[in-house]
Amino acid sequence: MSEKELGKALLELDSHKLSGAADCREQTWKILERDRRHVWWLTALTMTLWGATILMVFLMLVAYALVFPLQAHLAGADDESQAAAQLPKERIRLDDLTPEQREVAKFKAQIMFQMVTVGVTVSVGILSMAALSTVFLVLASRRATLRQINASLLEISQQLKELKQNTPASGRA
Repeated sequence: MSEKELGKALLELDSHKLSGAADCREQTWKILERDRRHVWWLTALTMTLWGATILMVFLMLVAYALVFPLQAHLAGADDESQAAAQLPKERIRLDDLTPEQREVAKFKAQIMFQMVTVGVTVSVGILSMAALSTVFLVLASRRATLRQINASLLEISQQLKELKQNTPASGRA
Protein backbone atom coordinates (compact mmCIF):
# COMPACT_ATOMS: atom_id res chain seq x y z
CA MET A 1 0.00 0.00 0.00
CA SER A 2 1.41 3.38 -1.00
CA GLU A 3 1.51 6.48 1.18
CA LYS A 4 -1.27 8.02 -0.86
CA GLU A 5 -3.58 5.04 -0.32
CA LEU A 6 -2.71 4.91 3.39
CA GLY A 7 -3.50 8.61 3.80
CA LYS A 8 -6.84 8.19 2.01
CA ALA A 9 -7.74 5.20 4.21
CA LEU A 10 -6.88 7.16 7.36
CA LEU A 11 -9.05 10.06 6.24
CA GLU A 12 -12.00 7.74 5.63
CA LEU A 13 -11.80 6.19 9.10
CA ASP A 14 -14.34 7.50 11.55
CA SER A 15 -14.84 6.99 15.25
CA HIS A 16 -17.31 4.11 14.79
CA LYS A 17 -14.82 2.09 12.79
CA LEU A 18 -12.02 2.79 15.25
CA SER A 19 -14.07 1.88 18.30
CA GLY A 20 -14.95 -1.53 16.83
CA ALA A 21 -18.52 -1.39 18.13
CA ALA A 22 -21.45 0.46 16.67
CA ASP A 23 -23.63 2.76 18.71
CA CYS A 24 -26.25 0.76 20.62
CA ARG A 25 -29.11 2.87 19.27
CA GLU A 26 -27.86 2.61 15.70
CA GLN A 27 -27.50 -1.14 15.99
CA THR A 28 -30.98 -1.46 17.48
CA TRP A 29 -32.41 0.72 14.70
CA LYS A 30 -30.79 -1.48 12.05
CA ILE A 31 -32.24 -4.62 13.62
CA LEU A 32 -35.72 -3.10 13.82
CA GLU A 33 -35.51 -1.88 10.23
CA ARG A 34 -34.47 -5.36 9.08
CA ASP A 35 -37.43 -6.81 10.98
CA ARG A 36 -39.79 -4.33 9.29
CA ARG A 37 -38.52 -5.30 5.83
CA HIS A 38 -38.74 -9.00 6.68
CA VAL A 39 -42.33 -8.69 7.90
CA TRP A 40 -43.25 -6.58 4.84
CA TRP A 41 -41.89 -9.22 2.41
CA LEU A 42 -43.56 -12.05 4.29
CA THR A 43 -46.85 -10.11 4.21
CA ALA A 44 -46.54 -9.58 0.46
CA LEU A 45 -45.72 -13.26 -0.11
CA THR A 46 -48.61 -14.40 2.09
CA MET A 47 -51.12 -12.10 0.40
CA THR A 48 -49.93 -13.25 -3.03
CA LEU A 49 -50.21 -16.92 -2.12
CA TRP A 50 -53.70 -16.48 -0.63
CA GLY A 51 -54.79 -14.56 -3.74
CA ALA A 52 -53.42 -17.32 -5.97
CA THR A 53 -55.21 -19.91 -3.84
CA ILE A 54 -58.55 -18.13 -4.13
CA LEU A 55 -58.09 -17.72 -7.88
CA MET A 56 -57.13 -21.37 -8.41
CA VAL A 57 -60.05 -22.68 -6.35
CA PHE A 58 -62.46 -20.47 -8.29
CA LEU A 59 -61.00 -21.61 -11.62
CA MET A 60 -61.25 -25.26 -10.62
CA LEU A 61 -64.89 -24.82 -9.60
CA VAL A 62 -65.66 -23.25 -12.97
CA ALA A 63 -63.75 -26.00 -14.78
CA TYR A 64 -65.64 -28.72 -12.92
CA ALA A 65 -68.89 -26.90 -13.69
CA LEU A 66 -68.03 -27.22 -17.38
CA VAL A 67 -66.56 -30.74 -17.38
CA PHE A 68 -69.25 -32.55 -15.38
CA PRO A 69 -72.17 -31.62 -17.66
CA LEU A 70 -70.10 -32.53 -20.73
CA GLN A 71 -69.33 -35.95 -19.30
CA ALA A 72 -72.97 -36.44 -18.33
CA HIS A 73 -74.11 -35.61 -21.86
CA LEU A 74 -71.55 -37.92 -23.41
CA ALA A 75 -72.37 -40.76 -21.02
CA GLY A 76 -76.11 -40.29 -21.49
CA ALA A 77 -75.87 -40.55 -25.27
CA ASP A 78 -75.85 -44.33 -25.12
CA ASP A 79 -79.20 -44.39 -23.34
CA GLU A 80 -81.79 -43.38 -25.94
CA SER A 81 -84.64 -43.07 -23.43
CA GLN A 82 -82.64 -40.54 -21.39
CA ALA A 83 -81.61 -38.64 -24.52
CA ALA A 84 -85.24 -38.37 -25.62
CA ALA A 85 -86.25 -36.93 -22.24
CA GLN A 86 -83.74 -34.07 -22.50
CA LEU A 87 -84.75 -30.72 -23.87
CA PRO A 88 -83.54 -30.16 -27.44
CA LYS A 89 -81.33 -27.20 -26.49
CA GLU A 90 -79.58 -29.25 -23.76
CA ARG A 91 -78.83 -32.22 -25.95
CA ILE A 92 -75.50 -32.41 -27.75
CA ARG A 93 -75.92 -33.37 -31.37
CA LEU A 94 -74.53 -36.85 -30.81
CA ASP A 95 -76.78 -38.32 -33.49
CA ASP A 96 -74.47 -36.81 -36.10
CA LEU A 97 -71.35 -38.38 -34.55
CA THR A 98 -69.98 -41.72 -35.58
CA PRO A 99 -69.20 -44.23 -32.81
CA GLU A 100 -65.48 -43.50 -33.22
CA GLN A 101 -66.04 -39.76 -32.87
CA ARG A 102 -68.20 -40.37 -29.81
CA GLU A 103 -65.41 -42.42 -28.18
CA VAL A 104 -62.87 -39.69 -29.00
CA ALA A 105 -65.17 -37.09 -27.40
CA LYS A 106 -65.53 -39.26 -24.27
CA PHE A 107 -61.75 -39.71 -24.13
CA LYS A 108 -61.17 -35.94 -24.43
CA ALA A 109 -63.73 -35.28 -21.69
CA GLN A 110 -61.92 -37.78 -19.48
CA ILE A 111 -58.60 -36.02 -20.16
CA MET A 112 -60.22 -32.68 -19.29
CA PHE A 113 -61.49 -34.15 -16.02
CA GLN A 114 -58.01 -35.44 -15.17
CA MET A 115 -56.42 -32.07 -15.95
CA VAL A 116 -58.90 -30.31 -13.68
CA THR A 117 -58.07 -32.86 -10.98
CA VAL A 118 -54.38 -31.97 -11.40
CA GLY A 119 -55.41 -28.31 -11.06
CA VAL A 120 -57.15 -29.12 -7.78
CA THR A 121 -53.95 -30.80 -6.57
CA VAL A 122 -51.98 -27.67 -7.48
CA SER A 123 -54.58 -25.59 -5.62
CA VAL A 124 -54.08 -27.70 -2.51
CA GLY A 125 -50.31 -27.22 -2.82
CA ILE A 126 -50.67 -23.45 -3.11
CA LEU A 127 -53.08 -23.49 -0.17
CA SER A 128 -50.50 -25.36 1.90
CA MET A 129 -47.80 -22.83 1.01
CA ALA A 130 -50.18 -19.97 1.89
CA ALA A 131 -50.92 -21.53 5.28
CA LEU A 132 -47.22 -22.09 5.94
CA SER A 133 -46.33 -18.54 4.95
CA THR A 134 -49.08 -17.30 7.28
CA VAL A 135 -47.45 -19.19 10.16
CA PHE A 136 -44.05 -17.70 9.27
CA LEU A 137 -45.61 -14.23 9.08
CA VAL A 138 -47.19 -14.57 12.52
CA LEU A 139 -43.90 -15.78 14.03
CA ALA A 140 -41.85 -13.01 12.35
CA SER A 141 -44.38 -10.37 13.38
CA ARG A 142 -44.34 -11.61 16.97
CA ARG A 143 -40.54 -11.61 17.04
CA ALA A 144 -40.40 -8.08 15.58
CA THR A 145 -42.96 -6.83 18.09
CA LEU A 146 -41.00 -8.28 21.01
CA ARG A 147 -37.82 -6.68 19.71
CA GLN A 148 -39.56 -3.32 19.40
CA ILE A 149 -40.86 -3.62 22.96
CA ASN A 150 -37.40 -4.53 24.24
CA ALA A 151 -35.85 -1.61 22.37
CA SER A 152 -38.45 0.77 23.84
CA LEU A 153 -37.84 -0.58 27.34
CA LEU A 154 -34.10 -0.16 26.88
CA GLU A 155 -34.62 3.44 25.76
CA ILE A 156 -36.87 4.14 28.74
CA SER A 157 -34.32 2.55 31.07
CA GLN A 158 -31.55 4.77 29.70
CA GLN A 159 -33.73 7.85 30.05
CA LEU A 160 -34.51 6.95 33.68
CA LYS A 161 -30.80 6.51 34.41
CA GLU A 162 -30.08 9.93 32.89
CA LEU A 163 -32.87 11.50 34.94
CA LYS A 164 -31.58 9.88 38.11
CA GLN A 165 -28.06 11.15 37.47
CA ASN A 166 -29.23 14.70 36.69
CA THR A 167 -31.45 15.12 39.75
CA PRO A 168 -29.65 16.48 42.84
CA ALA A 169 -29.61 14.33 45.92
CA SER A 170 -31.45 16.94 48.03
CA GLY A 171 -33.09 14.54 50.41
CA ARG A 172 -29.88 12.74 51.34
CA ALA A 173 -27.55 13.99 54.04
